[in-house]
Amino acid sequence: MISSVDAVKAIEFHRGDALVVSTSSALKDWAQISKSRELDVDLSDCMDKAPAVGLGLSLAQPDRNVLVLDCDATLRTDLAGLSTIGEAKPNNIVHFCFDDVSFSSTDGIPIHGLAGMDFTAIAKSSGYTNVYEFDDLEELYIGLEEVMRRRGPTFVLLKVVRDENEQEFPERKMVDGWAQVRKTLNSSG
Repeated sequence: MISSVDAVKAIEFHRGDALVVSTSSALKDWAQISKSRELDVDLSDCMDKAPAVGLGLSLAQPDRNVLVLDCDATLRTDLAGLSTIGEAKPNNIVHFCFDDVSFSSTDGIPIHGLAGMDFTAIAKSSGYTNVYEFDDLEELYIGLEEVMRRRGPTFVLLKVVRDENEQEFPERKMVDGWAQVRKTLNSSG
């Protein structure tokens, strides 16, 4: 399994100038690692909407990659986002799902029905062009080179364990993050 912090470090390493939409436990880790917070959309108040927000940004910014950092529990609450992305077929979106195999984000308590879900099969049947799964850090670093080159939509399932010293949500308010991203995009376009 991959440490969730190591997973976001690998994504940051390959990020380039991509917009990043993150939510739930992935957001906690990402906010500590990201080197371009002016391009980060933090979803702390509407956690299950990361796929929809990512899709909107990918359609509005077709020349820029959009990375969605989602979690298994939040994705489970809005699976329709997968089919919406699959139908829209934006070629610039990479949707990461952090599958917390340790259930540490829920204090070790498995979420009923989550263990039987095959997110990669759901993504593939929803119309994602590329589907990947990683549970080894070295394979992730190597595999992300291909993932970032492929035209999507792309879905990546990451088998992660959370660090015992879980991070806090970023102090930046969601509205302030959006304002910073908007300002950055307006000044670069």
